[in-house]
Amino acid sequence: MSKNTLFNYFTRSPSSGAPKTSGPPTPESAVTSKTPKRQLSNTNKSNSVTPKRTPKSAVNGSSAKKTISNNGSTKKTTEKRKSRPLEESMEENEENEELPKKKRIRILPLSEDETDDLENFDEEDSGDEYVPDKKSLNESESEESPEPSDNDSFIDDESDEESPVKTKAGKNKKSVGKSNKSSKSNKSYTPAVDKSTKEVTKGNGVDHDNWPHLKLEFLKPEKIRDANKKSPSDPNYNPRTLYVPEDFKLTLTPGVRQWWELKAQHFDCILFFKVGKFYEMYHMDAVTTAKELNLLYMKGDFAHVGFPETAYGRFSAILVEKGYTVARIEQTETPDMMTERCRRLKKTTKFDKVVRREICRITTKGTRTFGIIDGETNDAENSFLIAISEKEMSSSTSLYGVCFIDTSIGLFHLGQFEDDCHCSRLRTLCAHYPPVQVLFERNKLTVRTKKVIDTMLSSAVKDALIPDIEFWSSSKTLITLAEGDYFKNDDNVVYPENLKMFLGSDSDLQLNANDECEFGIRSLGAVIWYLKRCKMDFQLLSRGRFDIYKPVDIESVELSNQDNINSKHMILDAITLKNLHILENSAGSYTGTLLNKLNHCSTPFGKRLLHQWLCNPLTTISSIEARQNAISSLIVIPDLMHEIRSELASLPDLERLFSRIYSQSSNGVESDHAETRAIYFEEKTYSKRKIIDFISILKGFRTSVNIMEKFQKADIKKESSESNLLTAICNYPNSPTPGVFPYLTELLDNFENSFDHDEAMKHGRIFPEPGMDDQYDRVLEKIKEVDVELKSYLKEQCKHFGCNVTYFGSDKKRYQLEVPDAASKRAGDGYELQNQRKGFKRFTTYRTKELLEKMISYEQEKIDVLKDLRERVFSRFCDKFEEWNNAIQCLATLDVFMSLAEYCRCEEEVMCIPKFIPAIVGKKPLVELIEGRYPCGSGGESFIPNDTIIGKEEDGTWNSSLILVTGPNMGGKSTLMRQLGIISVMAHMGCHVPAKSLVLNPVDRIFTRIGANDNIIAGESTFFVELCETSAILHHASRFSLVLVDELGRGTSTYDGTAIASAVVTELIQKQCRTLFSTHYHSLVEDFKVNPLVALGHMACMVENDETNEMDAEQTQETITFLYKFANGACPKSYGFNAARLAGMPVDIIKTGLRRSKEFETAAKRRILFKTLFSSNDISAVKTAILAL
Repeated sequence: MSKNTLFNYFTRSPSSGAPKTSGPPTPESAVTSKTPKRQLSNTNKSNSVTPKRTPKSAVNGSSAKKTISNNGSTKKTTEKRKSRPLEESMEENEENEELPKKKRIRILPLSEDETDDLENFDEEDSGDEYVPDKKSLNESESEESPEPSDNDSFIDDESDEESPVKTKAGKNKKSVGKSNKSSKSNKSYTPAVDKSTKEVTKGNGVDHDNWPHLKLEFLKPEKIRDANKKSPSDPNYNPRTLYVPEDFKLTLTPGVRQWWELKAQHFDCILFFKVGKFYEMYHMDAVTTAKELNLLYMKGDFAHVGFPETAYGRFSAILVEKGYTVARIEQTETPDMMTERCRRLKKTTKFDKVVRREICRITTKGTRTFGIIDGETNDAENSFLIAISEKEMSSSTSLYGVCFIDTSIGLFHLGQFEDDCHCSRLRTLCAHYPPVQVLFERNKLTVRTKKVIDTMLSSAVKDALIPDIEFWSSSKTLITLAEGDYFKNDDNVVYPENLKMFLGSDSDLQLNANDECEFGIRSLGAVIWYLKRCKMDFQLLSRGRFDIYKPVDIESVELSNQDNINSKHMILDAITLKNLHILENSAGSYTGTLLNKLNHCSTPFGKRLLHQWLCNPLTTISSIEARQNAISSLIVIPDLMHEIRSELASLPDLERLFSRIYSQSSNGVESDHAETRAIYFEEKTYSKRKIIDFISILKGFRTSVNIMEKFQKADIKKESSESNLLTAICNYPNSPTPGVFPYLTELLDNFENSFDHDEAMKHGRIFPEPGMDDQYDRVLEKIKEVDVELKSYLKEQCKHFGCNVTYFGSDKKRYQLEVPDAASKRAGDGYELQNQRKGFKRFTTYRTKELLEKMISYEQEKIDVLKDLRERVFSRFCDKFEEWNNAIQCLATLDVFMSLAEYCRCEEEVMCIPKFIPAIVGKKPLVELIEGRYPCGSGGESFIPNDTIIGKEEDGTWNSSLILVTGPNMGGKSTLMRQLGIISVMAHMGCHVPAKSLVLNPVDRIFTRIGANDNIIAGESTFFVELCETSAILHHASRFSLVLVDELGRGTSTYDGTAIASAVVTELIQKQCRTLFSTHYHSLVEDFKVNPLVALGHMACMVENDETNEMDAEQTQETITFLYKFANGACPKSYGFNAARLAGMPVDIIKTGLRRSKEFETAAKRRILFKTLFSSNDISAVKTAILAL
């Protein structure tokens, strides 16, 4: 038997192509012994199962038998087959095709040539197609069922996902060679192996760092080239392809060549190569998967691992989450189809005689859709794929085009905007819609943009696309959309409305982008190219869901008099979201964040909406009050709310589930997509999942209708009859009080009553009720007519034979006339004897064959109708997208309201409803927070309530708009600032807040400069980071903004820091924005303490000093008790040595530091006195300076 197999081709020299030979073939039949199971790695023994091992004599599935050695002695050896040319191997296959069937489930070999290529099976059973034996389905699945050698495709059972490959021959099976019924030698189902071939298991001494593929010249790092023979140093090098020499491919067998050709075009992917029931990985892919998935290598001289089809979702998810790209390759031909294809070809080669395999899906972190074969996800968060194009306008500005999408939902966001030198808008976009994968033009991004991607998106997968070829121009993008079938309706291209806004109006064909949207279209082109590569472009684009993205601050252009807020949403940029711990804390985790505190959502789509509400708080007072009223109404009905929340928790992720159903409908799949040709071992399982998904979404929407009707019937408190948002999202449009929740009852009745749910889940097909589908009704009528004809013909035969005649047989051998022997003599020339049993003979006639042919034809038509029926039903369901989507949005809104209401209800401390007052011309914006508490404490932490009042009118004069905050280190200054910022965000969301009362004018934007660290990756120092954040404040803050600045200037020298801080304070005073400005620069406090536009406040503490004696008064320790209370006036010192003591610094160092600090302080006071003496005419000021000494 030839050794030119996928599993053993490395046993010969790749350069020579000549197979090695072993001993001469033995004529006796081989006894296949039990071989060890290929299994998951036992590195984690708690999660793996180690199967029983067998004697090492049974190497690679070969059987031990007695042979005569050259010296005439008898010895026990391992049977080997001599390598032969391909023609001889095929002849041997034909000679041995008459074999007794083994009662096993098996995967038939691919073809005559693939007999020597992948499976080494006989010619009659060529191909990998799974053809189950009904008896073998009930075979024992015990450990005694051995598994195949590394290239067998026999399988034990369908449920064992842990073992990558199942064995084929049981030890209880009789050897065919021992049978007296056949003198032919039994064909071995194991590949010929070289004596040196070892089973690769733990501890067998195989060198995993010396795999044969590492020795291939074209795979050596210095010699790797892409498909165009460009080296990695070439600017146009394509890392997604690999040059594989043609002379090397000529030495390969068909299956091996097929793998290398796919790898050459997808070098950056891990190929999950389907072989029968299993996905197999070879060479470099096997090394990666063995490491990441803890799989053991299979036997053989080269890297090779695999697992069953049923384990695809689990294993691919692990690799994708780690940043790998996975290409799923399916068999798209049966052996019969391959034979027919080869027959139609005028000339065939051995490379044609292999079943076709095609890539059905490429999956990355940014392109997951969680389809039927992928499995579910418990992660409710969005995972965005984003494409960024850039044009540098000047040294300080850039023009960006962006397109981003969560592929599991299918909504494209398209936008274009200018940005500053700090990429503020791009950073905010990435914070609001965090991408997991970034596409950008190679060598086209500026240094500052690269820094944003490398630092802010450090964990995202990054793909540099080749300009024009992969990152398309706007014209190429629009031509592709026009020529494709994405938006065609009756052969006309009908663009989605939001996409039309990006198209130019100078052409009827709309093949030019709007001048202001060209880069946005370019980014769309990059996304389309990538989705096409992943084989999912039609699935997503055909839905036509496009949304226009505009940075929030573009909407906030203020009016000329600056007396109104012009935007609908508060702006929270990336820095503010990070500094206030809105979405994640400083450690990058979820604990202690506002999202964590408020998230009591019961549904995944509700959690995603809450995320967006946190990033985009409202600024319109009426909208905020509508949310407040809805939450207040829910708080007073805890029993109903508890009941509804339980029902919401039972809902599936309707958004993602709808997308999955759309992808299975006739509208969501291209007619020529490889997926439509894929042959799955678990096809019936996947069909059942599709039906279960559909029934699940129907039940989900039925539950949503019940939820809304409960609200309609409940006596809900209405705080505001003018704008009750809760009533609006729960009521039908035709209700006495109209709402926006769609009337779904009739739609659901139609779909629910159209088929038998139990039967559909059982068989994986929709069997429509009578009258629900005309095509199905017609084919059933045809089958019924044939059945009537069969019964009539049977009666005729009973009369003819004069006895009882019955039909016998199944499938294609049905309707044989079973006649008793005594009457069988009446069978004439028109009766053909098929077989017989004791006392009976079975005949077929022209008429039975005709009726059988009709029945088979109509049954196949029924199958086709049922198959198409599921897709048609899914399409009809998806045609009502607007209704279903509106229902989902109402449910999500209700879920978020309940989440906020649950937070308010569960809080033990005092909660209040914020009061918003409109801005008044000529008056400063106000915030008056009384006894506010920090909202985001974790565990049982209790926070001291504090008042924060900025801009309030007192005695006819307005309070200062800026407060200078001082206090000891660790005294709570940063917490006080975060408290005001977070409570402001909560208030603008419509949520109740932890305070006694809160009165404020709406805030258009919150700026923060709290804490600072250097950014090594971006090459930015601590001071530079501080100044960048401060620069954004000075450029964009308005009088309606809230500014929180913590310890500006600490990253440089005292003098420089103080000067910059003083200049910034002066600028913020002029802007009149509400500001908390903390500092340890007490000279800064001295400069502004008499300024009426600045107020002073500090975090109170109690100080106990330990002194030696009054003679030297040397302080050795200062003990601070933090009161965490915000008080008026300035704090005289920062008490940094208390922090040093708490940090455990040596006492000697602290004592020395205290002494030097006192000296510096005395010197500073003397300078102040000297300056006062010579510059002041005020005797009281001079006295104060003297007393300070």
